[in-house]
Amino acid sequence: MRMISEGCTSQEHKFAEELGTLYNLIATQALTARDKFPLSQKESEQSRDNLLAYIALRRHDLFDLQLELAEFGLSSLGRLEECVLTSIEKVLKHLATPVPDYLLHKTDSKNARLLASKRARKLFGRPRRGRNTRIMVTLDSSYSDHPELMEDLLRQGMDIARINCAHDHQELWEKMICSLREAEARLEKKAQGTGRKCRIIMDLGGPKIRTGPVMEKTIPLRLKVPRDIYGQPIRILEGYLDNKATYTELVEDRYGQNQHFVIAIEEQIPLDSLHIGEVLTFKDSRNRKRKFRVIERISPNRIKVALERTAYVQEGLTLNYGQQEKLTLGAPKALPINIEVQAGQVLRLYFDPHRQGHNATESEPASISCTVPEVLQSLHLEDPVFIDDGKIGARVINKQKDYVDLEVISPDDRSARIRPEKGLNFPESSINMPALTEQDRIDLEFIVANADALALSFIHRPQDLDDLRVELKKHNREDIGIVAKIETREAIHQLSRILLKGLDFSNFGIMIARGDLAVEVGFENLSLVQEDILCLCEAAHVPVIWATQVLENLAKKGLPARAEITDAAMSHRAECVMLNKGPHILDAVKTLSSLLSSEERYHLKKRQIFRDFTEQHDIF
Repeated sequence: MRMISEGCTSQEHKFAEELGTLYNLIATQALTARDKFPLSQKESEQSRDNLLAYIALRRHDLFDLQLELAEFGLSSLGRLEECVLTSIEKVLKHLATPVPDYLLHKTDSKNARLLASKRARKLFGRPRRGRNTRIMVTLDSSYSDHPELMEDLLRQGMDIARINCAHDHQELWEKMICSLREAEARLEKKAQGTGRKCRIIMDLGGPKIRTGPVMEKTIPLRLKVPRDIYGQPIRILEGYLDNKATYTELVEDRYGQNQHFVIAIEEQIPLDSLHIGEVLTFKDSRNRKRKFRVIERISPNRIKVALERTAYVQEGLTLNYGQQEKLTLGAPKALPINIEVQAGQVLRLYFDPHRQGHNATESEPASISCTVPEVLQSLHLEDPVFIDDGKIGARVINKQKDYVDLEVISPDDRSARIRPEKGLNFPESSINMPALTEQDRIDLEFIVANADALALSFIHRPQDLDDLRVELKKHNREDIGIVAKIETREAIHQLSRILLKGLDFSNFGIMIARGDLAVEVGFENLSLVQEDILCLCEAAHVPVIWATQVLENLAKKGLPARAEITDAAMSHRAECVMLNKGPHILDAVKTLSSLLSSEERYHLKKRQIFRDFTEQHDIF
């Protein structure tokens, strides 16, 4: 193959000169910037320099240059993230253009992949045969009561177990971990083990920016018997009469779907004196005749009953049985009301995190509170606010000492309901608060003793990693794996600095938390943003977790949506994929494992440099 310099045209000379100038500019900027980011981890220096070169490259529009490269039959530089300077040098070599030595730490494609693989293995463990992408499953505390499910998850492809410390408590976390290890031991005994230890990653709760409490109300409790499409009952509804119960209430199963009821009985008489088959009749809150049939005697305080038709029950209803004998129902448990809002209405957001939200009255609009009131100080007029993963959109129209008023914008075709503990997002507000909370510091003692890695929630800036390092040093666990969760717009703009700080840790990765991220950047922009995050992490040779709503329909409903199958298949770009819990989680693990295995056999990565939504701040 001839060099372009041999008999090349003036156009070719101009092109070679243009590419050489670009290389010199990128290398100079990277060399100048790297002194701002000293590293104690020597093997990370090539990753730092490559990331800086990649960020410098992203500041230029390469479209015309890539077209010209293609015209010359050369690499279009479409896959250069992992070795920026080396990739350009190879093209310049074909153009017979000399390359100065800038004393930067460079790597080639092979060594970059080896480094990235080494880091992924250290953080996530050894991959399974047939696929390089690991599968992480969010554990539910109820899984501990079903050892066969834990075994099946391991057998079908779970490589990493995730425990979210925003939920439950240390006793339940320990129970989940013990259940996992016991399941591994049973599989090994059956010679069905994977030959590898399932890693455990625990998410710190972080500052939970959510809606606060709302007013509660006691209303008649509906005991709904399942029906077919013709409205006919298809099975009985089972529940309990209990004279030790505090409230009459519905209790959900381990997946939050099937329900049974507990009826509080006021009379303190032995209930096991009722015989199996005995009928207790009553008129429900709608004055309709209904009956419970005794099907099992559990204890002197509790009996199991069956209901054949839907009933509404409330405090004071009487159950009749035997020779004019009666039992009196206790009060249903008070439940949070739904705050109803519509587009065009005002919603008042209070600073006081303990103030109960309520519906609109004649004197005041509907209101809610915020669990982290400090963030409201950062709001300005016209700032957007999203509630419950973007289901409700609003904008700030008034700010006072104790509250801000929001105008509800969406949904515009129907009313929406707000409940407590729903997420609040402020995508255009600069929230300056540390990611590490006092509760996180308390939880760290358990996490460092039991987990292989921890995930830092709501990271906004490199300082958050420094704060975490201080705490880990106190526990002598600076070696534990660290995953920075990218879930806010500010975190995206600070991602390069977060990566550069992370390279100074011995075991570091990134999680693309796509749920909050979609709300922050707009659902229509998520695909571009997640692609750009992947590119930046590849340039830093840092492993990635692709998280949130992966095969969500399949996990929750048992039937995948077509779009989520494509989405899941694309997740092989990351070193790990996270699945959330659901009644069909086993099917989701099995499907994802199959998709990842097949995709990695033939998928060719196509890459384009994106700049519009993820410009990096404070680098140059």
